[in-house]
Amino acid sequence: MSREYWSWFGFWAEFVVLGLLAILGAYFASQGGGPGDYATGLILSLTAIALAFFRLKLRLDGAPAEWSRALFVDDMRNLVLTIAVFAVLALAGLFIAAATQGGSLYIAGVALFVASGLIVFLSLKNVFDNLDRRQR
Repeated sequence: MSREYWSWFGFWAEFVVLGLLAILGAYFASQGGGPGDYATGLILSLTAIALAFFRLKLRLDGAPAEWSRALFVDDMRNLVLTIAVFAVLALAGLFIAAATQGGSLYIAGVALFVASGLIVFLSLKNVFDNLDRRQR
């Protein structure tokens, strides 16, 4: 009984967190006065909403519930494309951060760089873990 409860709780907890991120993004979009505050808040809000719908679709389609299975690539061919795309996004984040003196647009640029780097490294780990599992 407790395993089903925690599974149900975990399913809804991720929607609560994504909903809070969507509300937080909308708040920053409406209250921000600095350059880029509106766009940064709106992107956070829309991304959280899109990710919530993506997770709900995967759950209703019967896909595995793990985040790594849904967000990261599994093979080398797709890893090359992932690295290329997220390296460009990381560089764009650095250029955005370098072009501003401070404030939310600076933080958004640094966050884009960090998130892109994390996605690349976690995708690398996922691909090599899958290769290791296949060899056993």
